[in-house]
Amino acid sequence: MATCIWRTQLRWAECDPAGIIYHAHLFDWFSEGRIQWLKEHDLDYYKVLRPRGVELLVRHAEAQFFHAMHPGDWVALSVDLTSLTPTRAKFDYHVVKDDNIQQEMSRGITEHVFVHEGRASRVDRRTPDLFTLFQAAFSRS
Repeated sequence: MATCIWRTQLRWAECDPAGIIYHAHLFDWFSEGRIQWLKEHDLDYYKVLRPRGVELLVRHAEAQFFHAMHPGDWVALSVDLTSLTPTRAKFDYHVVKDDNIQQEMSRGITEHVFVHEGRASRVDRRTPDLFTLFQAAFSRS
């Protein structure tokens, strides 16, 4: 699998009143990391997929939290495409403190359905060249 690393610093605006990351913001990070993964694999969401009518709609998302993250913490989010079919894609995410790669802060997954012009679709039939790019990225180790 071809891993993408997306880095960010936790902002106060992403925290709850206790000063730790508000859980919903982790899903925003997953989205940012996934957008970066697509871009790094010649599948830029805004320049390649959307202009051709292809969307990746979330059908399932989950996250687990292991350690608190606080404002100012630098974190690295690794993103991997871990499952691919002509109709679905699954991404795995791991968040680690950027200064301590051994400490996993959180992890999660998102499962997506390929949609073409608003309808669930087989991407291999509608846009075979895009599916070939997804397959190439998925097969990299």
